[in-house]
Amino acid sequence: MNGLKHRIRNWNLEKKLIAAFSCFIIAPLILIGGIISWVYVDQNRSTVIEAAVENNKQIIKNIDTSLQPLLRLSMFPIQDATLYQIMRKNYDEVSNPLLEKGQDFDRVNGLIQSGIMLYTDIIDSVAIYHENNRFIVGRSNLEYMNYAYFQERFIDEPFVQTIRESKGHFVPIGIHRDELLSARGEQVVSVGRAILDPYTKQDLGFILFNISADRLKTLWSETAFSEQTRFYLIDEDQRIIHSAQPEEIGQHVADVLGSDAEVHDDDSGAVTRVSRDVYTISSSSALTGWKAVTVVPKKDLFSMVYLMVSVLALILILLLVLLIFTSVRIARTIMKPLSVLNHKMKLVSQGQLDVSFDTGLQGEIGDISGTVDQMLQEIRGLISRIYVEEEEKRRLEMNALQSQIRPHFIYNTLNVIRWMAKIQGAAGIEEALQAFSSVIKFTAKKEGHVVTVAEEVEFLQNYTKILDFRYFNKFDVTYNIDPAVTEYRTLKFLLQPLVENAVFHGFEGIDYKGLLMVSIYEEDGALIMKVEDNGRGFPEQGQLEKPAAGPSDGFNSIGLTNIRNRIRLHFGPEYDLHIDRRAQGGTVVTIRVPIILEE
Repeated sequence: MNGLKHRIRNWNLEKKLIAAFSCFIIAPLILIGGIISWVYVDQNRSTVIEAAVENNKQIIKNIDTSLQPLLRLSMFPIQDATLYQIMRKNYDEVSNPLLEKGQDFDRVNGLIQSGIMLYTDIIDSVAIYHENNRFIVGRSNLEYMNYAYFQERFIDEPFVQTIRESKGHFVPIGIHRDELLSARGEQVVSVGRAILDPYTKQDLGFILFNISADRLKTLWSETAFSEQTRFYLIDEDQRIIHSAQPEEIGQHVADVLGSDAEVHDDDSGAVTRVSRDVYTISSSSALTGWKAVTVVPKKDLFSMVYLMVSVLALILILLLVLLIFTSVRIARTIMKPLSVLNHKMKLVSQGQLDVSFDTGLQGEIGDISGTVDQMLQEIRGLISRIYVEEEEKRRLEMNALQSQIRPHFIYNTLNVIRWMAKIQGAAGIEEALQAFSSVIKFTAKKEGHVVTVAEEVEFLQNYTKILDFRYFNKFDVTYNIDPAVTEYRTLKFLLQPLVENAVFHGFEGIDYKGLLMVSIYEEDGALIMKVEDNGRGFPEQGQLEKPAAGPSDGFNSIGLTNIRNRIRLHFGPEYDLHIDRRAQGGTVVTIRVPIILEE
């Protein structure tokens, strides 16, 4: 399974499109076809089964209605006084038995014709058996009687024994051959009743009605629910009374339909059985115990489904062919510009940034090409800007490095002078030289361009001490440094030019003592450094844009513009230097740089 997933993932776009479109076509068709087929089969099956049940019930009802009069007619031998007396007669006790038998035979035949045959047309033949003298005392068919069969086997027939043992009850008899009164031995069904003396319960004989199996077909009309639907009328012994195939009449139902087709139900009504190939629907008669059975092959119910599936399969094949053709066209339309785009992207990945992309394409590919082309333009511009910025950084660093050569020499010279002042006892000169040496030492440091806030403040303290000696206590300096930021790192020489400008320009020509306040703290995720003074402010605004070369004084060569450029080059345009005038007079210079925890 994992191997299959891996192969599918490695398919190209064309195969994936064909597979996706195929799924979108096949799945709905199968789903819709399956639902329609299932609904059709279920509805058709229910309709056919319900129709077959109703048809079976109607046939059974017709049979019962037709046989119902035979219930009353079977009581005729004891209801008619003449026939009753004949049935009770013992011909061995009369003087001329042959003559009397002949006379009684004629009387009984007349009674059968007038009292029975006129009341129903379903009966083919009637025979009345006389028990005492063991002969047929009357019959409807006067043209033919098989005397040999009567003498040898008739009374021993199972259906005759059933009638004689029924104790006067109405007895339906299933399919059998009429060998007594039919010259051709036709297939018949029969009903009979034993004739008992109502007073003595003596067995006087029995009456037998024979009904041709062909005549039963007049009781219903054949209804074909499908081409292969078969209808059977089955007797109480599971033998076929009626079938569309004459050779099946009289056979056991299991021999014709198989053992699964045997239906053993009660008299409660219809029963439906489902086997592998057919539906078997049966309805039983409460009067005779016979069953009307309809057999519906499942393939007839599914014939329409097979047709629908065939049509759907044909449609599916046509759609798949059309789909593959369309998918190939779409895939090629997409893949061709993608291949060109992929080739150019490989060139870009190899460092060829001067590649141009076709921005005239339409759709998503055109959008991608335009976006990539714009991205390359921005990359080329960014590389140019980075190159310029790096060159500017190298220039500024070179200037700073060059400026360190002279302070280094001065620092060594001042150390010699400081030791000489100490030997001669000039403490003020020594203190001034000590502060100046610290300033020169900080200026001459070569380890990078980043220092801690504490180092920058220490440098600023030494620098202001020298200025204080120079200007004879003309100003005071206040430091407001948040202890939490002393280990943060920042660029060197950010505050010294600001203090220098405040003292040289802000305090020049004032008649009061100058105040200088240096504040460093953290605010909104950035490091804030402020230098405030109460001087007269900058004499001219243009000083902010003064070139980095500055005045001729070597210790004031960096300048405010240099500070701003360094901040922007190292940290970006969101960090900068701002100069504002104080409401009480003087200047506030604010530097905002990012927080740097380590170099």
